[in-house]
Amino acid sequence: MLKTCLMLASTIVLVGGCASPQFAPNASVREEPLPQRKEILAAADWSKMEDVHIELRDQGFIPEKLRLKAMQPYRLTIVNNGANTHYFNAPEFLRSIAARKAEVKNQAEIKAEYFSQFEIMRRGGEIELYFIPVTKGSYRVHCHLENHAAEGVEGTITID
Repeated sequence: MLKTCLMLASTIVLVGGCASPQFAPNASVREEPLPQRKEILAAADWSKMEDVHIELRDQGFIPEKLRLKAMQPYRLTIVNNGANTHYFNAPEFLRSIAARKAEVKNQAEIKAEYFSQFEIMRRGGEIELYFIPVTKGSYRVHCHLENHAAEGVEGTITID
């Protein structure tokens, strides 16, 4: 049992140290929700919300690069048009925003202080994320399943 625990701890340390230098976590990204999250969301003018979209495909994200403005409210629609289920795995990005909610139209509304990833089902699975970008930087977004990222199912989101 002890040997298993030590092996698991070693694996966690090794995997945690494998971040690409290009996408190394921003030192200002927190491990917990933004402390001013509620105030940022309450002060926002949601009537000026901008719509942005990311399409997940088996060979990539469209667009591959997305630029957002800090303190601007957004609704990000993530749709999977691939034959495979894909993850929108972006923990650093998702901790750099003030999330209001995630929504599966006509099915669910999820309210949480922060999210780390979304699993989007194949052939039309879709989720909307309502949020305000706060912490400026460039963040990696990828699908961590099998070799999907190596096949191009990844991209970047930059907050200016």
